[in-house]
Amino acid sequence: MILLGVSGGPDSMYLLDLLYSKRKDIVVATVNYNVRENSSYDVEVVRKYCQEKEIIFEHLEIDKNACFKGNFEQWARNIRFDFFKKLYEKYNCEALYLAHQKDDFIESFFMQKESNRKPDFFGIRAQNEIFGMNVLRPLVNKVFKSEILDYLHKNKIDYAYDYTNDLTIYTRNKIRDRLKNLSNKEKSKIIDEINKLNQNLQMTENEVLSEYIEWKNTNFSQDTFAKFKNKDRLVYKLIYEKFSNISLSKGKINSVAEFILSKNRTSNYLLKNDVFMQKKHGKLVF
Repeated sequence: MILLGVSGGPDSMYLLDLLYSKRKDIVVATVNYNVRENSSYDVEVVRKYCQEKEIIFEHLEIDKNACFKGNFEQWARNIRFDFFKKLYEKYNCEALYLAHQKDDFIESFFMQKESNRKPDFFGIRAQNEIFGMNVLRPLVNKVFKSEILDYLHKNKIDYAYDYTNDLTIYTRNKIRDRLKNLSNKEKSKIIDEINKLNQNLQMTENEVLSEYIEWKNTNFSQDTFAKFKNKDRLVYKLIYEKFSNISLSKGKINSVAEFILSKNRTSNYLLKNDVFMQKKHGKLVF
């Protein structure tokens, strides 16, 4: 079985139709956050397609009065992936399919650049692991949004339109608005440049992995850490491996690195409420 996250929008409806043409062991998962007045229509688009094709349809309805703290996108993502994880295990799925496409890839790259982050990959990976799930994005290096829309119109496949994607109050939408007049040929050139950057990043990532293994073999000694040149990436990798749900900014990563290198060889560092990184006799303890 495979699990497919479907919002009802053009990208996910395209991927659903594409996958259905190749295999029938599909479970469709749809989440309605009820933040738009017409969001129930999106759900019905997906439900109708699944009923006609006899595809398993799983639906999560979120109370429109549900409270969330901080970033809505992150809150919604956590709810969505928690739902996906339960279904993934329920149906013993081999993979979770998501419908990110080439335009999403480019938009993510510019968001990363504007945030001044140092990612280990620019854009969106075609495959990775999230919460123990094998996540596949087969469209991310295959098709542009315009090609998807052409396919849906040609094949008379219904889809929902989310007007909030046009609101320039969101960073991604501002970037999307700047890119909308570029041809697919022009956007392909941007993707080629991003891929070159990712090749260089992969070389750096291999170096970071080598340093991390060496550091780990010394029980995360601060003396060993001091000689490495990729300290910020090592800190990120360490926290990602040893802790969960830790928000990391550039400033926090630098602060953790300073803690590890500090002359006080036995001390604690507060990562978040009641979660500490410990250092004893010049080595990190977990």
